[in-house]
Amino acid sequence: MRKLGMFILSFCMLVAGLDFVRTLWLGKNETPNEAYTHLTELPARTVANPKANGYFLLLGFASRELSDPEQTGYDVWLEVESDRGHRFFDYEKDSRVALQVQDETLQALHVWNSPDVGAQLQTLGAAPHDIFTQQAPVLDRYRRWMAMLFEDWGYGHPGSPRFVDLYGAHRLYVAEGFALNVATGLDRLEKDLAAWRLVLAKAKTFPLKVMAAAVIQDDLVLLSRLLGNWDLDNALLPGLEPVVRPLTEAERSLRWPIQNEFILGVARSRQQFAGTNGSRREESEKNKRWLAEAAALPEDAFQKLEGPLPANAFTKGAAQTQKTLNLYATYYEAVSKATDEPTSSMPKLQDFVHASHRTFIDSFLNPADTVFASAGFEQVWEPFTKLILETDARLRLAALQVRLRKPVSSQQIPARIGQAGLGYYDPFSGLPMLWNPSTGRLYSVGKDGRDDEGDESRDISVTVPLSVSVQPSTRR
Repeated sequence: MRKLGMFILSFCMLVAGLDFVRTLWLGKNETPNEAYTHLTELPARTVANPKANGYFLLLGFASRELSDPEQTGYDVWLEVESDRGHRFFDYEKDSRVALQVQDETLQALHVWNSPDVGAQLQTLGAAPHDIFTQQAPVLDRYRRWMAMLFEDWGYGHPGSPRFVDLYGAHRLYVAEGFALNVATGLDRLEKDLAAWRLVLAKAKTFPLKVMAAAVIQDDLVLLSRLLGNWDLDNALLPGLEPVVRPLTEAERSLRWPIQNEFILGVARSRQQFAGTNGSRREESEKNKRWLAEAAALPEDAFQKLEGPLPANAFTKGAAQTQKTLNLYATYYEAVSKATDEPTSSMPKLQDFVHASHRTFIDSFLNPADTVFASAGFEQVWEPFTKLILETDARLRLAALQVRLRKPVSSQQIPARIGQAGLGYYDPFSGLPMLWNPSTGRLYSVGKDGRDDEGDESRDISVTVPLSVSVQPSTRR
């Protein structure tokens, strides 16, 4: 026992000594660097009144029918605002999820994926008790949201809106339009695309960015199927052109979502989700897994965004030093810059960690970095960067479909594709979209970068109906 006591005492003295030496060694480096200062800046807010902000209606979207969804959403957010980074949104109390899209309705909306989707959607409103009458409160709430301003106030919080409710409402809204007639359906598609493109541009968190991209792609898959049908009235097309333009810089940017991950990582390194129960965290994780599936991302995509956590009490203390935070800030800044160049390779965290250990004593006095380096941990950003490129590719393909449906006196489809300009090139290759004349398929090579001749399972591919894309020449 005496030897054990001496060992414990010696160990404590060693730890205290190392901590003292570490403080002396690193004290000159404790000033926040430029990257850290930049990443800890809070985004400016332009919507002063929370009740006018559609973000809070998204948080309170499923609250009971007679409630004020904006107020409910604001209450959900306000409960965690004082403890940023550590508490999940609480949807368990006060009937906050009473107005959900019913399972049978979601099943009925699977006709979205049928080959003759336009005709299938028109049948949904024909039944005596159609799903649109049953889901009228959900539709009313969705229309109300579309008319509001939007600003993402979820920055710095690990929680997010309940996406399954919003995804179901989006499909209901568009499907109801097509159940009336094609013109109304296309008008609904235009409005839905415009609303979610605003969210895509304003999103400051990865879950909301992904949700916006998923809904936009869902709308575009439907739209491209309709545009590939030769009997669609071309007189209905002009209104589509503004909403199928390529992504803007703000819509493509991942700066704020990446910055938000840094803020959450700093919070986790200091105190892991204090003050929240397991059921709220599980609800949040389930929500993200559902979203990952809807967006065709890996199931653990959001989990792999989370920064490394300290392995034990000693490394936890070291990880809180400004030197370590500066190192991670520099890495996150490099990631943010890399996402602005779609063809550039993503920086590796390990390269930054190893570069910081110029001497043996650097590694010895910064055990947190050594632990992370030896574990080989890397955050995985590519699924999200490729999702944005895929969204852009689908927009460009839809825009080209609209252009190619306009009759001209030339049959040179490849020339017309090239003449559309750089803004309509394939974002994955930087070259004009590809054309398969034998199948009438216009396509992007997609995230694998390989030309699979427009195979829908591998490429991002749409149909161009030749019967309407070419006007016979009058020359003899």
